[in-house]
Amino acid sequence: MKKTNRSIPAKRSYSSVIILLFIVAMALFLLKNSIFDNKKISDDNAEIDSATQPSNTAPTPTIDTTLTPSPTTEPTVTALETELQTPSKSCKKVVNELHLLFKDLDNQEYIKSYTQNNPVQNDLESIITKILNNPPANEKETADILTVLKNAAHFFRILGPKDLSLLKNILTNEQPTLEQQLALLYAWSTVGKECQDSSKIKIQLPIAKTYEYAAFFLNTLGGQSYLSRRDATLRVLTRYYCVLILNQATQQSINKYDISLPYHLKAVTKEIASSDFLENQALYLDTLQKITVEH
Repeated sequence: MKKTNRSIPAKRSYSSVIILLFIVAMALFLLKNSIFDNKKISDDNAEIDSATQPSNTAPTPTIDTTLTPSPTTEPTVTALETELQTPSKSCKKVVNELHLLFKDLDNQEYIKSYTQNNPVQNDLESIITKILNNPPANEKETADILTVLKNAAHFFRILGPKDLSLLKNILTNEQPTLEQQLALLYAWSTVGKECQDSSKIKIQLPIAKTYEYAAFFLNTLGGQSYLSRRDATLRVLTRYYCVLILNQATQQSINKYDISLPYHLKAVTKEIASSDFLENQALYLDTLQKITVEH
């Protein structure tokens, strides 16, 4: 029998297949982090007790403790008072606290290697401006795997290695006073535009822009994946202040992504209540309880 000639298939290029497999693997990794992170805050559906009576005053998430001074510098940032009596005093006190914070950072050796003896305030103002002017993708994130990957690398993309390294070193070296520093920045965001404009501090934290990052950390795979890679203190405090920002956005009717405030109130309250590493745990729970009662 005469054999017929069989055509030999052309050699295929596998580069596109390898790229596709890499993207799928990265997506599975991000989804794993997100699922694991969500499990920690929502595996128990027990209702949060809201037995306290409603309060007529708005929650004040300020810290009544004193920052531990660095061993190589003079005593630095004192904590915010539990209640700030008048708007003018509030403004003056927050501005003074921020200047003391910047002065303390300027005296740290690890800061000098980045700033070359220039005020670190300038670097931080520039970094915060970059962050707020380049928000992550908060809509239709999962419609495109590349958007998820971009969100997961968001801060590296918009800041670059030098600025990101500076922030990482500040968070690492200032860990003992992280609670007070975050409380101070949040207080600065609430003192009002007139106060901010009258000071020499150029950090602007408008609610419309900070809301974008609250949505990012609370409501996206990229944001939750980022938090899952951080230490417990930074992760919990970030979620806490995101809830406070979400509460502000809800009150001002700018919660454009319709993020559920009750859900995140319950989740963050449970997470803080079960923690054993927060110096101001009771104050955080009291603030969250007041918001819960209001809603």
